[in-house]
Amino acid sequence: MDLRQLRYFVTVADSGSISAAASLLRVAQSAVSRQMRRLEEDVGGELFKRSVAGTALTDSGLMLLERARFILGEVENAANDVSTFSRGMRGTVRMAAPGSVGRALYVPTAQLFRTQYPQVHLELAETNTADVLQRLSAGLLDLGIVSDPSMHEHLAFMPLMREETVLLCPPGSPPTAGGPVPVAALRELPLIIPAGLRRIFQERFGDFRPALQIDGVGATAQLTMAGVGYAVLPRSTVSTSDALEPLVAVPIEGFVISRMLATVKGRPPSLAVRAFRAAIEAEVERCIETGLFSPI
Repeated sequence: MDLRQLRYFVTVADSGSISAAASLLRVAQSAVSRQMRRLEEDVGGELFKRSVAGTALTDSGLMLLERARFILGEVENAANDVSTFSRGMRGTVRMAAPGSVGRALYVPTAQLFRTQYPQVHLELAETNTADVLQRLSAGLLDLGIVSDPSMHEHLAFMPLMREETVLLCPPGSPPTAGGPVPVAALRELPLIIPAGLRRIFQERFGDFRPALQIDGVGATAQLTMAGVGYAVLPRSTVSTSDALEPLVAVPIEGFVISRMLATVKGRPPSLAVRAFRAAIEAEVERCIETGLFSPI
């Protein structure tokens, strides 16, 4: 197995056929077919299901595809790092975080980082903790921010900050009359909650059935204003979403989220990834100073 075979393999997988891959690679179709046969011999099994319509990956092919992307990415990172000393920082940084944290951190960090390192390509995503962990494990991300994760054999976690949760209510509704809401009192209320927060709540306080589980700030705001229930969200969501402005945010006592930076164990980060990680950590510190987040 060599790098050329892996590049050909990824191109065939992405394009859907050997002929299309040959066209993209600008080589003869027979050369691609030959390399794919040799690769299948090396791994000891079929990687593609071939048909008149093209090629589809087998289960073995899907497994190799994840690893091939990771290997080729590492080779690209190594080449970029070597060239950095003569041509300036370059490369790609791939990161994912929960939506509320992403909205708070991405914009200021990316603006400053792109000014300093215009040749670095950023791929930033907003998604839930489970997806971040899966994509990191598959080699599809360099960095991730996750919420109260369970331990993972192949990943390392560094505490970043803590974040309060709030109960969002229509103006004048009963929970807005007093002070903070004890976490134990949440079970007596019809709650609207995203899947990630429900997972954390159940891990700490036991199973419960909310009025509605939904991911999406806009829909959550509309349902809360309509009286379907009271929304439980991280405080940063309130600070970064105009859709929630009509609602009253009541602090929840005893329900704080821990946010952690996740990376792959044993994978040396590129210089671009190191620089972007430092920029994210600096922005977290600024947000702690302004009171949006709390220190660990």
